[in-house]
Amino acid sequence: MRFAAPEFLSLCFCLFAIAATANADSPVHEVASADEVEALIEAGALAPGDSIVWSNGVFEDVELDIEGADGTKDAPITLRAATPGGVVLRGETQFKVGSKWWIVEGFHFDGDESGINNYNTFQFRSNGGTSAQHTCLNNCAFTNLKTDGETSKWVLMFGRYNSINRCHFSGKSSKGALLTVELGCLPEHATAGHVISGNYFADVAPQPGTDNETIRIGSSNDQNKRAACVVRDNYFLRCNGENEIISSKSSYNVFERNTFWQCDGALVLRHGHHATVAGNFFFGDGAKNAGGIRVVDSHHRIINNYLQDLTGTSWNAAFSILGGKKPSGGNDNGYQVVNGIVVAHNSIFNCRQSILLNKSKGSRAPSGLFANNLISSSSGPLIAGDLSREDLQWQGNLMHGAAIGADVDALDADPRLEKQNGLLRPGIDGPAADAAVKCVIKIATDIDGQTRPETGADVGADEVSGAIGEVVSIPLDSSAVGASFLRGDGSR
Repeated sequence: MRFAAPEFLSLCFCLFAIAATANADSPVHEVASADEVEALIEAGALAPGDSIVWSNGVFEDVELDIEGADGTKDAPITLRAATPGGVVLRGETQFKVGSKWWIVEGFHFDGDESGINNYNTFQFRSNGGTSAQHTCLNNCAFTNLKTDGETSKWVLMFGRYNSINRCHFSGKSSKGALLTVELGCLPEHATAGHVISGNYFADVAPQPGTDNETIRIGSSNDQNKRAACVVRDNYFLRCNGENEIISSKSSYNVFERNTFWQCDGALVLRHGHHATVAGNFFFGDGAKNAGGIRVVDSHHRIINNYLQDLTGTSWNAAFSILGGKKPSGGNDNGYQVVNGIVVAHNSIFNCRQSILLNKSKGSRAPSGLFANNLISSSSGPLIAGDLSREDLQWQGNLMHGAAIGADVDALDADPRLEKQNGLLRPGIDGPAADAAVKCVIKIATDIDGQTRPETGADVGADEVSGAIGEVVSIPLDSSAVGASFLRGDGSR
């Protein structure tokens, strides 16, 4: 798949950042406090390419405000712990970064048993309100932070083209979304272009009400903004804050190759249009209300996703579409109509409620294409709900197990599922092989990242009979993501 230029630029910068921090020719400034960092900025002592190394130790109530010194694309300014995880920040600590081309890495923001932490510990903007641009938060950890207020957020993303890479987030036990992308200050028609990649999100405790997502991108007022944020290669474990693990409330966002394990919630396209949801893995694994993908609004592309053993119903069905009442493109807080979606080459196995067409928020019939999806479950009907199906095209789908539940074009045949490398895969000579119909968009690869043949592709997320190339995408676990100093042993 191809992605927008802003995401590509941010990714290139983050890869470059790894090399930049190790550049022996750049000046290194040693500090042991926020005051010393701010003094360097006020004295004009920082130049592009400089590194600031914070000595190891445990620090309380640190207030850091970065503004007025910028790096460049080829020479970012780096602020890092002397050793990854060696700087532990507790109490009412708050980092604010409002400059361009900075890297912040290796810090551990921790909540101990007796301490109270700040209500938003890291912000991509300064005290003066200047938003960061091209700034990376890398290899940091946020653990067990808590406040004395009713709600708290941990990270607020402002500005443009910033990224959060290989960080660890765990132990949120208070109300409030953990990580939010704030779009309200963006100029009209501006693209945020943030990248959230390779992170570990775990053990977000359930809370009453809403605004308790693990990640939220935008708000209801931002739904028509072209945020173009990318959430990729992250691992979500027991993220149970509410029934929206991720809430997309803006447009043109991309969610790909993430793994959701034992999460009581769903990836929700709540507001905004033209999202891409591709190559994600969802495993219920005993969670009581594990969901998959929920769709509101129009022109989404939902392809190559794998959903297994999900127990959720209604809002947390494996795949659900809301009927909607409001037109796409406004800023109404209601439910926008679903038009022009493409749902293709997904695999839904052993889920309690596979597909739900939900009219509880509106009766407007959705339109779009369901093509080459593979659904197998003994719990039925496989298609439930009261929304009209007359404006949906059903082509090349294979549905087996329980009653289909709707008069749609689908082959009912046993896909001969076998477990291979941790995934249920259809038989190489079974009815899914070579049975896919031509789709309105080209889907060149499967969920493994292997190339599908030009003709005779397989139904479902996995190309088992004609795949070309190496497997490059697999379900993630704790050993593959997150901060290096808190990396797991591979256990779920």
